[in-house]
Amino acid sequence: MTAQKGLAQAFGGNDGRRALSLLLVAALVTGVAAAATRKSEPVPFLEVATGGAPGEAVERYALPITAPLDQGDTGLCWVYATLSMLETNYMTRHPGAHPEFSRAALERDALADRFRRFIRGEPGEPGDGGLAVEALALVRQNGLVHRDDFHDVVDDDAVLATLKQTVAGPAKRERKEKALDEALTATLGVKPTTTHLEGRPVSPGALADAALAGQVWMEFDLARDGVEGWGPSRDPDARADTRVRYVGLAALIDLIHRSLARGQSVVAGTEDHAFLVYGADYDQQGKPLDYLIKDSLAPFAYRLSAAELHEELNDVTVDAGVVAPQIAGERSGPRPGGPAVP
Repeated sequence: MTAQKGLAQAFGGNDGRRALSLLLVAALVTGVAAAATRKSEPVPFLEVATGGAPGEAVERYALPITAPLDQGDTGLCWVYATLSMLETNYMTRHPGAHPEFSRAALERDALADRFRRFIRGEPGEPGDGGLAVEALALVRQNGLVHRDDFHDVVDDDAVLATLKQTVAGPAKRERKEKALDEALTATLGVKPTTTHLEGRPVSPGALADAALAGQVWMEFDLARDGVEGWGPSRDPDARADTRVRYVGLAALIDLIHRSLARGQSVVAGTEDHAFLVYGADYDQQGKPLDYLIKDSLAPFAYRLSAAELHEELNDVTVDAGVVAPQIAGERSGPRPGGPAVP
């Protein structure tokens, strides 16, 4: 996903009233979400309530989040949302912890992966974005780096131009890959071999293991044609070998609910943008009323009505452990949606 617009724009389109309504929602954001924007403090988890009148929230979740970061013009919403999910889930498992993972280190890994695929002749452009399950596959292979141990994200236009020039021409694959590695080092630096977790020195692999916690994630996309089941992602930024599960809207909504109830945040997306769902309110029938969103574009932390989100919801990425067999498809079996990363 490479959208350069936030939900206020993505949902508003040509309808100025809807865009304005989202801006008003952001202005009226609850104290919980607003505090997360102003401070680098985790938001407390709210216990489930009981009782309540029809239409009143009786089940409420607000998982901890790190301070939102601005993706700028990088097109890395999928990277920001994925790392925000790992940060939130780690803090939920370890109250009092406050990890922040380097978006720039994962940006480097993503570019390296894209260009190696390009050199091998795989479809897709080197500058394409990606999906959360693909980011997770890169984390699993290359590890994580704490944000303080690497430079900030780089606007990738100039870097892309340099890398494209590096791999152009008729040179053999091995020579191109060596030149690519040299160009990545020159433009984006070298990732450290030692990073930190809660102040302790660890390897990038150990940091990734702590963040991933042995979980396997699956992407579920909206079956717009009504045909459900496993298939290749239709996202133009997806790797050719990425597989997702197509389901109805009700299943996507249920997956968010199941995940939050287990203390796990969700990477969700429209057709061209990814963001984090870290909380929600539900009525006594379990119907969602609104959601807490952490975004990498302004407004960065806000409350969004369920109706607004559901209208544009295209996909969710969740831990396979929250998935009901009837949603995952027992015959296919739960499986990670991301590609094998070379």
